[in-house]
Amino acid sequence: MNILLVNVPSRKGREGFMLPLGLLYVGGIIERCGHKAKIVDLYVESVGSLHKTIKEFNPSIVGFGGIATSYGMTKRLSLDLKEHYPNIVQIAGGPLASTYELLLARTKVDAVFHGETETSLPVFLKCFERGEPFNEVPGISYLSNDRVVRNASPQQIKNLDEVPLPAYHLVDIKRYLSSVKDYLDAFSVLLRDPRYSDVIKRIGNRTHYIPLISSRGCTHRCFFCYRHVLGHRQHSVRYVIEHIKYLQKTYGVSGFQFCDELFNADPKWVMEFCDALEGENLDIFYLINGARVDKADEKMLLRLKQTGCIEIEYGHESGSDIVLKEYRKGIPSSRNREVSRLTRNAGLLMPVPIVIGSPSETDETVEETIRFLKDINAFQYSLNYLIPLPETPSWQYVMERNLIKDVEKYLDDVAEYGGTRLLVNLTKEPNNVVRGWTEKISYEMTKHYYRTTNRLGLYSFYSIVGKARIHFGPFIPHAVKKSISRLFGHYRIKL
Repeated sequence: MNILLVNVPSRKGREGFMLPLGLLYVGGIIERCGHKAKIVDLYVESVGSLHKTIKEFNPSIVGFGGIATSYGMTKRLSLDLKEHYPNIVQIAGGPLASTYELLLARTKVDAVFHGETETSLPVFLKCFERGEPFNEVPGISYLSNDRVVRNASPQQIKNLDEVPLPAYHLVDIKRYLSSVKDYLDAFSVLLRDPRYSDVIKRIGNRTHYIPLISSRGCTHRCFFCYRHVLGHRQHSVRYVIEHIKYLQKTYGVSGFQFCDELFNADPKWVMEFCDALEGENLDIFYLINGARVDKADEKMLLRLKQTGCIEIEYGHESGSDIVLKEYRKGIPSSRNREVSRLTRNAGLLMPVPIVIGSPSETDETVEETIRFLKDINAFQYSLNYLIPLPETPSWQYVMERNLIKDVEKYLDDVAEYGGTRLLVNLTKEPNNVVRGWTEKISYEMTKHYYRTTNRLGLYSFYSIVGKARIHFGPFIPHAVKKSISRLFGHYRIKL
């Protein structure tokens, strides 16, 4: 059979664009089952090209991949494909599966896959080939007599090393390589600090880096997190090293971005990984996008730096212990402060994600977050409002309180604005107060940048405003604009 996989954007424009690793793993499953797979990524291709591919490839099945906010576009695509190609069976999976009730009730998707598909998809494909009903396939949901049925989950893979590498050949990898120049431009202010002098040396003349994962899952479940696999499982060190060597040899890249939800769940594994990098004499640089501060210490951070790590991102989220407890982080703000200091001193870049708007958020907790950001000199941070999404604890919270009246419209709004706009207020404060919090944080931090860097004699005000941002997104535009205006207005003398 021919099976077409469609990567459905979760945001308008290019935001959220990255290598569709989930679909590459699924493509590998399809090929191991003896079928042909093809991927159309609608981040880089048009709906017109999707129709063209369907006519040329003639797939029996079309599978949609994405996240919850991909739902609106998936719905439109599904109805369109059903009208033009009524005999094609439609399936969906990955984090998009969190919207399974909507998918089955309001689109033409025939089956939704939950969790890992290494076990369930081969069973489904055998049933499909033989013309047998698929209602016994584990880990799927479907409609039966206009009622949504969700089967029991399949047993998760115990040994992740049994999973082959993603089917990278199904996409044009060059499209998905991240630019080192863009990364360095985003951090250009910080890179003038002597502590980070080794970053540019480590990168050398390399121009791009590529994402990969070394594990699945997480040890915790935060208030706003969707968890489609249980627990945390890690590939062996040898598997990850061979994965890196394969990407180096096949695609000529020596920069890597670990997109794990949690990279350092096992400190012993991390140290063994560093030893293996050194033992193999792999001259690479790498970024870690998911880590916990309670699993990090000075020895680990220095070892990561020695073996090519240039950046590590923790789930800071807030500077308030009240909010951190509500977010289920299992970490006090004091530990965040301590490890942030160790990370800076080790010479590792550290983007700081902040999520505003927990049910217990107040002016006081926002002030605590501002103090926290200043204390750790967070020159790169992201700032977003909490976004409740289906099958997360925060979603249960808003559903119980009827805070979202129209789920489809809400998901479309999230796809439009992401966390830059208040779309649902979980707090006890009025909307106008909550809307002002991100502007307040942005303004206070802009003042902090100005004062701190001028005192050190390192940078100009213009360079700070233009460059002090994390590589995956600038400050909220309207907040920055207002902050700059105020700084040059009646606050200027006070500075």
